Amino acid sequence: MSTQTAPPTAAEPSETGWWRRNRWALAALPVVLALALVAAGDRVRTLWWEQDLRVPTSAEAGTTLDFHQRVQTGTGGTLPIDVEVHLDHVGDATTLPDDLELPAGTRAVQVDLTLGADPDVVLTGCSLAVRDAAGTRYDYVSNAWGALQPVVPCVPEDTPGPWPSLGDLDDVLTDPDDPPRPATWSVSPVVVVPEGVDVADVVLWWQKPQYALLEVPSQPS
Repeated sequence: MSTQTAPPTAAEPSETGWWRRNRWALAALPVVLALALVAAGDRVRTLWWEQDLRVPTSAEAGTTLDFHQRVQTGTGGTLPIDVEVHLDHVGDATTLPDDLELPAGTRAVQVDLTLGADPDVVLTGCSLAVRDAAGTRYDYVSNAWGALQPVVPCVPEDTPGPWPSLGDLDDVLTDPDDPPRPATWSVSPVVVVPEGVDVADVVLWWQKPQYALLEVPSQPS
């Protein structure tokens, strides 16, 4: 009688074999994870850094500040910001904007600025705020408390100068008869702050984290 032997079967892979075949990938895994965490951390730090005012350009109180920056545009390009700023005065507003109703426990602070720039420089994207000695910031708001102030606090309302390009819409939105912005001009935006706040400086910015820092001259005691 002949005996039949079963055909050989493929050996099942052992745990040891799996670990051996993948040992290099497993060894590299901690490094890959560490690099991914570092990259994610860098993105978080970059976003965090760029979401606040962290890179000041300042000048001594009472002097004119030269501010320069290249800002990103919505179309992927950049625009130069080249402007001179002088803080003339900060104090209680002697005349309130039309229809402004101050909330209880607040006061209106007027910021008088003189600025100068080439009429072709785009300055219409600026923001303004005042800060106390602790760094607490009180932003300029154009539409609040019943009043309508100029949307852009750093340019003349009637002659703001050029706006950032919107591509094909420029020809539609731009009126060639609009007068140019003057070489120098003054503005007096009003900021509402809590009573008892002493303004230590004025900040002006177009794109964070850079900003212009204007110190308020100390008052004689």
